[in-house]
Amino acid sequence: MRSERLYRLLDPEASGPARAFRGVHHAMVAAGIGIMIADTEAEWRLAWRIELDIGFWIVCAFFVAEYVLRLAAAPRAPGAELRGRWRSRLEWAGSMAGVCDLVGTLPGALAIAFGPDFGSLFGFVWGFKLVRYAPGLVLLQRVISDARRALLSVLLAFCLVLLCAASLAYLIERGAQPQVFGSIPAALWWAIVTLTTTGYGDVTPLTTLGRMLAGIVMVSGILVFALWAGILATGFAEEVRRREFLRTWDLVAKVPFFHDVGAAVIADVARLLRPREYPPGAIIVRQGALGDCMYFVASGEVEVQVRPEPVVLGPGEFFGEVALLTGGVRNATIVAARQCTLLILDIVDFRELLGRQPDLARIIHKEAERRPGEAARSSEWETRRHRGPRS
Repeated sequence: MRSERLYRLLDPEASGPARAFRGVHHAMVAAGIGIMIADTEAEWRLAWRIELDIGFWIVCAFFVAEYVLRLAAAPRAPGAELRGRWRSRLEWAGSMAGVCDLVGTLPGALAIAFGPDFGSLFGFVWGFKLVRYAPGLVLLQRVISDARRALLSVLLAFCLVLLCAASLAYLIERGAQPQVFGSIPAALWWAIVTLTTTGYGDVTPLTTLGRMLAGIVMVSGILVFALWAGILATGFAEEVRRREFLRTWDLVAKVPFFHDVGAAVIADVARLLRPREYPPGAIIVRQGALGDCMYFVASGEVEVQVRPEPVVLGPGEFFGEVALLTGGVRNATIVAARQCTLLILDIVDFRELLGRQPDLARIIHKEAERRPGEAARSSEWETRRHRGPRS
């Protein structure tokens, strides 16, 4: 049980005590990097030597203790119980997260071997410990892993262009500038600078053919890096879309309204719905405004401001569909009663969805028609509670 609590404490996705640990962890990373930077300033080092050394050793001790605790808690990771304790720990130690945490202990080990002055110079490695808490970097790692073949193909093209550029520059310019282009290894510096379009200007071709070659190499460099950027951007966009789809799927699956429509309909709806968070008191729709979307309550509560008393809608209920069905305006102002997550369906997607999913369209029309007649005719309120169970 203790190891389970320890694992939850160290889990970057957990809340409660884990959130407090994250705060301490990030503070230690910031302190360690700050100490490394301050240690390189001679005046600061002279004035605050003792304080900097004490702070450095505290940070080192914290990250060594963290590594030991994560190693001890590794058997409580999901699925680790099937592998055994020591095998789970060995697999964690060999993973990317384990290696990053091990590298985080490097400044302390170097400080013990060569002194704090030397060990603090490697404090920059503590910055890599934030990767675990940065979903975007984890996402980028997955993108690079998935697109590694395409990226390696472009890298091969880059190397071929680089080699050809250096070889041709050697053949063309060696007579005019033997001190710069006297060999292919020497010409590689010019080829790298030109292909990356850095253009330091320290080495430039003098002959006409050499300058023509430089222009071709520059354009080739732009094309190569554009390919790299395009591959990464496409992969990143697909991963973000996939992650948002899974998040939306989870929210849709929790809405009682969709419990009986089937997985195919949920998948269709999840591609169209957009989750949005609203703080307490936020105005979601205003009375008299044009209706351009409908809302499903995934979590929290919203309040329909109608007379004689407000109506509260909770998880599984929806509102805003009457304006989409009739083309009218909003009949009531609706605010967030407390923190809530709503799934928004745009009017264009609403009509497309109703065309593709006649069963879902039938349910929505039926729910709208079941409202009190005066609500639709006399502009009272356009919301309707779904009678399913609350989640």
